[in-house]
Amino acid sequence: MIEVFHVFKMYQGRSALHDVSLRVEKGEFVFLTGPSGAGKTTLLRLIFCADVPDEGQILVNNRNLAHITESQVPYLRRTMGFVFQDFRLLPKKTVFDNVALALKVVGVPEGLLRAKVSDVLRELGLDHRQGALPATLSAGEQQRVCLARAIVNDPQILLADEPTGNLDARLAGEILELMKTVNARGTTVVVATHNQDLVHRLRRRVVALDEGRVVGDGVSDA
Repeated sequence: MIEVFHVFKMYQGRSALHDVSLRVEKGEFVFLTGPSGAGKTTLLRLIFCADVPDEGQILVNNRNLAHITESQVPYLRRTMGFVFQDFRLLPKKTVFDNVALALKVVGVPEGLLRAKVSDVLRELGLDHRQGALPATLSAGEQQRVCLARAIVNDPQILLADEPTGNLDARLAGEILELMKTVNARGTTVVVATHNQDLVHRLRRRVVALDEGRVVGDGVSDA
């Protein structure tokens, strides 16, 4: 599903990733852990084609990212969802329209679009907030909208970068449970977090990064 081979990445003269190799199997739920600056976000950005490695190769669904053209990147991203820590919702668009945008850009017919958006908002407990603007939502609701936007197109892979960083422990637990449900349906989930309490809530694989290097790879103690 995701294969990373000897990847190096420099930012402003500093090593963000150093000789990183790992493999994530289809249907896995994997935590990327490590302190701020460990390389977690950089690795997710490379998998999502938001940046390119200086050395090494990354394969997603058996496609070598070094060999795809810029015009092919949007098609690859259609197989992935991405949840950001800072939400990145369009402030002048309603909850419904923020989620629907992920389907509009790939040309989903209006009837199917409305059904899929309504279904995912209902599943995430947001059906009563469909017409609300992001500024009127709580932090937990905003993050659920982000998750809805990421999964409405039934992605094969869900990437989440510190998805609970702005939430209290209770809301963080709710988001984690929702991602667990997504994973149970067969979606491969990779979550970058420095929150060890979150990691220990689930007995899942944990890949630890420090100063751009993989320093651990095993199963957490739930």
